[in-house]
Amino acid sequence: MKKFSFNLERLLRLREHEEHDWEIKLGQRVTECVRLETEMRGRTSEIERTLKTRGSFDGREDEMFIMEMYKRRMTSELQELGSELKTAESKRDEVREEFLEVSRKRKVLTKLKEKREAEYYKQQLKIEHDLVDEINNARAVTQSRVGGLTK
Repeated sequence: MKKFSFNLERLLRLREHEEHDWEIKLGQRVTECVRLETEMRGRTSEIERTLKTRGSFDGREDEMFIMEMYKRRMTSELQELGSELKTAESKRDEVREEFLEVSRKRKVLTKLKEKREAEYYKQQLKIEHDLVDEINNARAVTQSRVGGLTK
């Protein structure tokens, strides 16, 4: 039986490569979002730690002032990270949409290939079956002729 050959194989390989590239881009965007979320949790825990230690200064105003300024800086950084995270999530969503579109295109070609391959092998089996039937019929005719001559 002859092997199946898909006419659009090159296009399918191209779509698979393109899908892989977008998958990598999506992974990078997700990694960036996770990094920002981790930094935000770190800043939040620093703010909480600062609030817990604020009561232990026993009237030392200069240290309290420094801690208050540190808390404000952490809060400011937390807000900046929040806006960066929103931007990063927006970019991640855009990349995800593009990845899904590219993936859909690849899946369409893959399904088409599978369908055509199944049809091809079904047709090849029918051809083989017809050939076997033809050979058996020819053998039967030949045997009946030979059998009829010898009687």
